[in-house]
Amino acid sequence: MNKIGVFIPCYNVEKTIRGVFDSFSAEILVKVDEILVVDNSSEDKTLFILKDLQATKDFGHKLVIIKNMENYGLGGSQKIAYQYFMDHQFSHFMIIHGDDQGNADEIAGFFFEVFERDPEVDLILASRFHPAANTSQYNGVRRIGNHFFNLMTYLLTGHKMSDAGTGIMFIRTKILEQAPFSYLTDSFQFNPELNILLYNLRNLKIQEVPLNWRDSQAGSNIRSLPYCWTLLGILIKYRMNRSIFRKPGSQWFDGNLKEFRPRFEIDKR
Repeated sequence: MNKIGVFIPCYNVEKTIRGVFDSFSAEILVKVDEILVVDNSSEDKTLFILKDLQATKDFGHKLVIIKNMENYGLGGSQKIAYQYFMDHQFSHFMIIHGDDQGNADEIAGFFFEVFERDPEVDLILASRFHPAANTSQYNGVRRIGNHFFNLMTYLLTGHKMSDAGTGIMFIRTKILEQAPFSYLTDSFQFNPELNILLYNLRNLKIQEVPLNWRDSQAGSNIRSLPYCWTLLGILIKYRMNRSIFRKPGSQWFDGNLKEFRPRFEIDKR
């Protein structure tokens, strides 16, 4: 039988995290075995709100909170969550962000619709630039920047994705055994690196769903210009490391080459 989790990375999302949880319908919650939230050492009331949600009847028996002792970056939080799902024998999990840029229930509904229609699918990517997606409330400059990097990703990696930087996905946990994700960056560029890594796996069954996306009330922790320069450098290094230097997959991105040993606490009812 399938064991399905939801992973929500959080950092300073006190304005939005309750709305993310409130959006989940009973129809979606009954299909989910556990909701894992990784609080990346937030400096606001995010953790307090999560503890409050954990005390409720709707979420108490499903909500697991991991509190990072330090800020390990978005990539670091994802590495912790991925290992948790692998260690606890989850068959699949989905990633939905805590800043409420997309409706959590709608996203989960799209994922389950595809998975229930095609249980053999390995990876479902939610795309902001899917023909059916709505980004009218999303920053225009960021839209243009994402289109640019979609093109650069295709030119430098050969992989054509409609949203190369998406971090909203539904994934078969077992395929992570083939993807050396622990070597990827701990920073915001983790998702573009992971998507390239996954697209390199042979015989992977991938589908896309629309992702209706908007700017968040919580604001953005990403500084656009440094993010863009770093990502462009990552794509160029990938092309050189793979095509010219013929390095193995764990060295394609020159990311985290040291052992990742985070300190965190797990809180479940």
